[in-house]
Amino acid sequence: MKIVFYGSGNMASAIFNGLIESKTVKGEEIHLTNRSDEEELKRIQAKLNTQYSYDDEALLKDADFVFLAVKPHDFDSVVIRIKPHLNQHNKFVSMMAGVPIDQIKTKLQTANPIARIMPNTNAQVQQSVTGISFSNNFETQDKKYLFNLLDAFGTSIEVEEDSLHDVTAITGSGPAFLYYMYEQYISAANQLGLSREDADIAVRNLIIGTAKMLENSELSLDQLRENITSKGGTTKAGLDALAKHPIEAIFVDCLNEALNRSKELGK
Repeated sequence: MKIVFYGSGNMASAIFNGLIESKTVKGEEIHLTNRSDEEELKRIQAKLNTQYSYDDEALLKDADFVFLAVKPHDFDSVVIRIKPHLNQHNKFVSMMAGVPIDQIKTKLQTANPIARIMPNTNAQVQQSVTGISFSNNFETQDKKYLFNLLDAFGTSIEVEEDSLHDVTAITGSGPAFLYYMYEQYISAANQLGLSREDADIAVRNLIIGTAKMLENSELSLDQLRENITSKGGTTKAGLDALAKHPIEAIFVDCLNEALNRSKELGK
């Protein structure tokens, strides 16, 4: 198996780290390249035993899956690099937010199979939620193998391509939205009197423990919440305070803005 990554940024790094950590592929089966930061590629090679090159013909030769892990505005420069060296063996996996399959086909002038995925950085701990869509000519066996790769670093769901905008907003950007919430919770705890360090430790472990409860329980979210909400108690008082604020509207606005930006990037 030969897997090539065009781009070695945070998202790509989360994926190839997840693949290697889960022992789904060996480090030497992953080939990396980027625009010009060879020192970064050397550092990754030393740590994970990956390979790297700036020879596009060599990279694409016998490459099974080619991950397009660049920013949408950098895609044109990648096209210039790879278009002369494409071969029928290559299957493309785009991680570019908002860039549709037809646009990728047109720019590459290829009939090769193309999948679009929207993972998140939780791939690095094998907990990504990844949406995926396929071109019509993506073979069933190749789909199965790609699902196997994706499942190595989390959960994957196949959706219609138009729905990838939703996945981008909800789960692709989701970790950043949750981190922001946790930052505010830590700040609030600090204002109550806990030191910043103690508040950080307390909230980090609160998040981890709550996530494990979600993982191990079959109860709904509202039932889990109700189970710790006693009438007249402290939890009820806090929830009543939260209910005074338009929290749902805040998240709807947040997701809509991310969704609209995903669509803009594809134009």
